[in-house]
Amino acid sequence: MVSFKRWIFPLAACSLCLVNVAVADEFHYNNLLIGDRASGMGGAYTAVSDDATGMYYNPAAIVYVGDRNFSASVNAYYSQSKKIENVVGTRPYERKSSALLANYFGIVKPLGKYKIGFSYAVPDAVSEDQHQTFENVDSFVSRLTINLNNKDNTINIGPSIAMEISDKLAVGVTLYGHQRDALVILNQFQERPDTTTHWENKYFRLSEMGVRPILGVSWAPAEKLSLGLSMSQTYVLNSETKSQRTCWDSTADICIVNGLTPSIQVPYISQSGIKRQYPFRTAIGAAYFVDRNLLFSGDVTYHTAVHDPVYGDKMATVNAAVGTEYYLSKKWAVRAGLYTNMASSPSIQAGVTNIEEHINMYGVSLSVSNFSGSSSVTLGGSVRYGQGQAQLLTDKSVQNATTLGWLIFLSSSY
Repeated sequence: MVSFKRWIFPLAACSLCLVNVAVADEFHYNNLLIGDRASGMGGAYTAVSDDATGMYYNPAAIVYVGDRNFSASVNAYYSQSKKIENVVGTRPYERKSSALLANYFGIVKPLGKYKIGFSYAVPDAVSEDQHQTFENVDSFVSRLTINLNNKDNTINIGPSIAMEISDKLAVGVTLYGHQRDALVILNQFQERPDTTTHWENKYFRLSEMGVRPILGVSWAPAEKLSLGLSMSQTYVLNSETKSQRTCWDSTADICIVNGLTPSIQVPYISQSGIKRQYPFRTAIGAAYFVDRNLLFSGDVTYHTAVHDPVYGDKMATVNAAVGTEYYLSKKWAVRAGLYTNMASSPSIQAGVTNIEEHINMYGVSLSVSNFSGSSSVTLGGSVRYGQGQAQLLTDKSVQNATTLGWLIFLSSSY
């Protein structure tokens, strides 16, 4: 009889995205660009933010929306693929995620000397449902089948208020309610040349609620220059997780659960109310209005390091974005941007660390808007690509990893 250790390689290859209960893209903070105008400019919007999207980027700047109501809605379709080389023998493991979602909705209206608003944003979303089969893995495994279902959505929803301190300075605050729901189901089935089989199921569910206050400041030190500052942090008030592992093997001796080797089948259930730690986020932006038709903007965003022994430590992360907007005429405007999405996971060390991935990504964005009366329609999109490394196997070896994502959005504003 072949020992468990000789099967550990293909089994470990299947235990993907569950090492640190990482159900979504845990190692990046800039996963979905929010809003229409901001998305077209690569997210370089902290010093602009003078529309309904400003409630997400910098609530202070919504004081410049105007004297009438302003609303905006954005619907987006996104897709992301990830390939990690040499996971099962010399073959890669591939994952794909796609979804159609309401990316953002917001409305702003005047109230005396204040501007108030309400917005809904989806800063992160994952939807994976895939099946992958590997034939003739090695001399011990004739077929390996993996089924993965992964859903993870984060929603921010809440009110905003802003006021002018002077004709050059404004402050504002958004108080978002934070909700995150995740579900991961991973099935793996292994067939061996001697007709014996192994089946394993992993289930993970997360329900998380909290608050995310955003404090914003907008300052115009010169006629054509605007500066912006935004600070925020998510505080989890309630968290419920449930995980279950069930294992069956026809040889009845290798299903190891919680350090024990049972006879045949073991459902192991665990529950927890431990709250995830989120980083403190600071964004600083500058915008230069060359004239009525041309604008340049730039942002630098900093996330603090996080020490979380349950969900995994995160490094401090710096991202940058630059964008431009140009009005071709009173009816047409084009926007473009460049941005980064750097990994917050520690650098990978072969044989030492045990990290799912460390991939730095870079993106470009482009959009075009048409204005008609008091309304506008915008069509745009973005593409991002990254290369890095991953460690999905229990021997702590290193695999090369690549990822490609794109997003198309359609929005309307009034």
